[in-house]
Amino acid sequence: MQVNYEALIDEAKNKMLKWQEINEQNMWELYSNKDGYIVYTKKNPENGIAMNRTQTEIARTPDQILDLVGDVNKRPLYDEKIETAHVIEQIDANTRIVYVRIKPPIPFMNSRDLVMVQKVYKQNDGIYIVCSKSIIHQKTPPIHKVERAEMHLSGWIIIPQPNQMTKIIAIQCFDPRGDVPQSVTNQYAKLQSDMMKAAVKYIALNYK
Repeated sequence: MQVNYEALIDEAKNKMLKWQEINEQNMWELYSNKDGYIVYTKKNPENGIAMNRTQTEIARTPDQILDLVGDVNKRPLYDEKIETAHVIEQIDANTRIVYVRIKPPIPFMNSRDLVMVQKVYKQNDGIYIVCSKSIIHQKTPPIHKVERAEMHLSGWIIIPQPNQMTKIIAIQCFDPRGDVPQSVTNQYAKLQSDMMKAAVKYIALNYK
């Protein structure tokens, strides 16, 4: 049976746009506001898994930001937590199946990997969206001694601002799967804000 990746990722993108709003309905709780990065947390209303929302601004163009965060092959350039990341299958110009393997946060623990459909959306208002969601892919079965995690939702929202700045919002709902202590689960949750900081630092140094 042919999987409708388009419908899957469109649904994830619509949820991300709905949940990214800071309002009473979405019930985000402020976790930290430091050094220009604002981090919120909440429970996913569908499954109770922790979600993170990280926001900042940078004096670079949306195209420069998209060039980095929209290309999974470039992720190891800025994210030291990644063992490997690459495209498995290109569906169309904006949609692809990607593979990402994450280093374990503590010794004697298996790496986590993800197989996701990822799509780049370019809206008429100049906003770019990069959205990813876990899928089952027949050609990429689980690997021995690597735990197949689940990304319920992950993405970047790149919003041009009138002051030649660009606002970046990253949202993630990640289930590491397996037998993971709560303290380690919390470390995984922190990876998202660390990833944004690393991406912004890389963009500032390498995109002029």
